[in-house]
Amino acid sequence: MEKIAEAFRKMKPGLRVDIEGGGSSAGVMAVRAKTAALGMSSRELRPNEPNEAHLWRQMLALDAIAIIVHPENAVASLSLAQVRDLFSGRIKTWKEVGGRDRPVHILVREEGSGTRSAFEELVMKDGKHETPVDDYALVQDSSGGVREVVCNDRDAIGFASLGALNASVRAVSVDGVTPTFESVRAGTYRLVRPFYLIGLQPPVGDAADLTRFSLGSEAAAIMQKEGLVGVFR
Repeated sequence: MEKIAEAFRKMKPGLRVDIEGGGSSAGVMAVRAKTAALGMSSRELRPNEPNEAHLWRQMLALDAIAIIVHPENAVASLSLAQVRDLFSGRIKTWKEVGGRDRPVHILVREEGSGTRSAFEELVMKDGKHETPVDDYALVQDSSGGVREVVCNDRDAIGFASLGALNASVRAVSVDGVTPTFESVRAGTYRLVRPFYLIGLQPPVGDAADLTRFSLGSEAAAIMQKEGLVGVFR
């Protein structure tokens, strides 16, 4: 969103647009507290949660959640069930999925992270049953943090936003499909989450102008460079 805001400011010199991180829950709370005109959420809003019920939302983009390993890890493809079993701790060694006879080191995002919530919904749920993530998983507070640990540990597995990946890690295919811009756009890669702009009500003034700009072709091109599929009008 920072790069979109930067491009938007060029259209309105002198306008101040402050962007702060902190995860999806922080975006919801900032909107609720009226400390932000707009928030962002990288997961579906929960209608049963009082803080999230009745918020205005506008889908901005789609993002793939990539399952990442060290580049030297021989495992290139996993089924969704294998991913679930790896992160739950049921599968304890890489040998069980065709790799080395080494223990699996699990990396996850923190509770409240939109990436974590989407991962649990898309991977750890099987119908109505949800399998918990292994209690011994190492927790990181950003996709970049997960990536940095994985790139230095040949036995690690983690998940991260597609836009956060670089050559230091490798994304495995899930059910035969690799996370790419094309597979997200085509709907063939299954581990996909939405990015929403959210507010207490439909935005007005400068916030409305920023929303319209974020749904335009220039913003979509910016998001594509970041590994996102923009929803533009």
